[in-house]
Amino acid sequence: MNSSVNISHIENLLWTPVKTKPRCEKKLAKFCTPHNIICYLPLRKSVRRYQRRSIEFFIPMFSGYVFCLLDHDKLQKLVFCNAFAYKIAMNEYSEKILIDELNSVQIIEKSQEFTTITVRPEIVSGAKILIKNGPFKGMAGIVERRKDSTVISINIEILGQSATTVIDIEDIETND
Repeated sequence: MNSSVNISHIENLLWTPVKTKPRCEKKLAKFCTPHNIICYLPLRKSVRRYQRRSIEFFIPMFSGYVFCLLDHDKLQKLVFCNAFAYKIAMNEYSEKILIDELNSVQIIEKSQEFTTITVRPEIVSGAKILIKNGPFKGMAGIVERRKDSTVISINIEILGQSATTVIDIEDIETND
């Protein structure tokens, strides 16, 4: 929804994953704007084919979650949104990890113009890598091979999910 959000630490506020009611991610993100709550809802492109035409639309990358910059007062406002279910407990250490992961997710989200994004509901085990070339240069991830292609996973550890994209094997180096 707003992939241009600057995701960084702000004093007295914490980036927090907020669980929404089913299929209410966009509703919660829309609620945040007039209530002065900064949020990030990563979206991925989805194409559906109906008879002779294709419809392209954007769906949440991590089903059921919106990432909000919260303090106690902002959380109290958010609780009044019909789409709110609960928040995941955060501290400054876990927020630092989440900020790094969300910045990586933003890069993947922007890559949709030239690659397909797939979201996996589990954390992938495998070799840790560092991407050394291309638009993902400098990002760390985990490698998984599928049918002659290399899939890179960027994990959101707090949610137990990862976003994946296909990348050329020559653009990575192992990080073990």
